[in-house]
Amino acid sequence: MPELIVNLEPAKEFLKEQNAKTVIVQIPEGLKTKTTWIIDELKDSCETVFVKMDPCYGACDLPLNDMQVLNADTIIHIGHSAIHKHKNIFYLPLSYKLTEKEIDANISKLLKELEKRKINSVALIANIQYNNYLDEIKKKLFDNKVQSFVGKGSSRISGQGQVLGCNYTVVESVQPNVQATVYFGDGYFHPQGLVFSTEKPVIVVNPLHGTVEEISEKQRDRFMRKRFAAIAIASQAKSFGIIVTIKSGQRQKEKALELKKTIERKGKKAYLLEMDLVVESYMTGIGVDCLINTACNRIVLDDADNWKTLIINPTECLIALGELKWEQWKPDEFMH
Repeated sequence: MPELIVNLEPAKEFLKEQNAKTVIVQIPEGLKTKTTWIIDELKDSCETVFVKMDPCYGACDLPLNDMQVLNADTIIHIGHSAIHKHKNIFYLPLSYKLTEKEIDANISKLLKELEKRKINSVALIANIQYNNYLDEIKKKLFDNKVQSFVGKGSSRISGQGQVLGCNYTVVESVQPNVQATVYFGDGYFHPQGLVFSTEKPVIVVNPLHGTVEEISEKQRDRFMRKRFAAIAIASQAKSFGIIVTIKSGQRQKEKALELKKTIERKGKKAYLLEMDLVVESYMTGIGVDCLINTACNRIVLDDADNWKTLIINPTECLIALGELKWEQWKPDEFMH
């Protein structure tokens, strides 16, 4: 089983360079068992160390308000790469340590799957925990006569071939050259997003479980039918609630204001709803026909079935209003 590497030395150096007095450390759920260890490790580099225990939804979800309330000098964000450049915020991405044997075993299974499907050109994608292995994987595939392309993303993406839940531009940049997309990483969160962004097969190589599988076309079709049904219902709505989050990397106030103008120009009502954590239970009793989510696009893509009120993304709203055509549907992405 690959080991997750947690090296706090760069964070210690950053705190010393900043001469920080108070730091807030933000950690992913999987690191909560190391909370006291993290504090013990950092306490000699900073007078006061707070570890934030609220859920963290990614590099887009920084505790900037906490920083002001606690009069903290810095934030150490563990687990993700930077999407914001800020002199007082230090990002400490985590990565898994894979042995050569583990990499070769995964590549061998992948090659069998590609041969079976007669695929000889792929886009290589990974999340931040495995991104540093893409060059090695690319070479091994080339040695086995499979061409692979590692795409470049928007300014929101810090590394080549890296995928975020809200941004799949690394796939789009290499699509004309490939027959399929290969995702190297664990879980289904990112592969499901990839499925929405390409019409080509998505093959998942999971180094934690040692499995290789394809996300089926049936899953994509089932998803698309649901989204088009939601758009059709939204086209009949007379009132809309536009959700704006205050999360630093998900905040889209200007887009919300533009949507409000467009909705009102169509003779419908629009209401701006501001919140931090966007969850269904907080929206009870709002009394609108449809909600438009300008926060994390995955709230709609992954969880719309669990909302009592119809919820759609901005692009879907524009289709429902007749501003865009059905064939212009795409996952809303955060680019900056």
